[in-house]
Amino acid sequence: MQNTKRPEASVLFIFGGSGDLNFRKLSPALYNLFLDDLMPEKFAIVGLARGEFTNVAYKKHLLEGVKKFSRRKKDLNTKWKVFAENISYSQLEATDKQAYKKITEIVEQKEKEWKTHPQVIFYMAVAPQLVPTIAEQLGKLSICADPKCTRIVVEKPFGHDLESAHKLNALLLKIFAEEQIYRIDHYLGKETVQNILALRYANTLFDPIWNRHYIDHVQITAT
Repeated sequence: MQNTKRPEASVLFIFGGSGDLNFRKLSPALYNLFLDDLMPEKFAIVGLARGEFTNVAYKKHLLEGVKKFSRRKKDLNTKWKVFAENISYSQLEATDKQAYKKITEIVEQKEKEWKTHPQVIFYMAVAPQLVPTIAEQLGKLSICADPKCTRIVVEKPFGHDLESAHKLNALLLKIFAEEQIYRIDHYLGKETVQNILALRYANTLFDPIWNRHYIDHVQITAT
């Protein structure tokens, strides 16, 4: 059995935490990682959005998404309760500069509680026009000074056209080091996968060699 090392203690901030991406994709995927013991032993997931939620209401909202979109529903009530102990919600308006102080406060609180400096991940599950504003405010936080402990994840679309995508990338590189930036496209390669049979049998390059004599195994990973 493969021995996978669990990640270090981490705090994941999801901007757009009440939105559709988190509801349909992120929370179900994180829950699946938790069931597979691939989440850190000490972790916190903090949803950030401008809407009003209590922690209880927010967890209930995400649970509905997990029930609908997670592939793992066995023992859901029991397992979810343990997982949800690590989830919280904090109201934050992206354009409110003062509101970002609460991010530092949350990290410092977890640092004292866990007695270790956690990895901090900022997930941009928001409209592309909000990413520059959020990134600029994050760059002013002291917790972002150490490139080894901070990551930012940007979901596509990256801007609204090629020019705005270049501008966004340039802005991110002014604030974060390249190794801190993760650009995510959860539909990347989807069309290729859906047309894999046509690609295999209609392509004279692949057809003669895509067989058991040349391919050791095929691995399909669903997340």
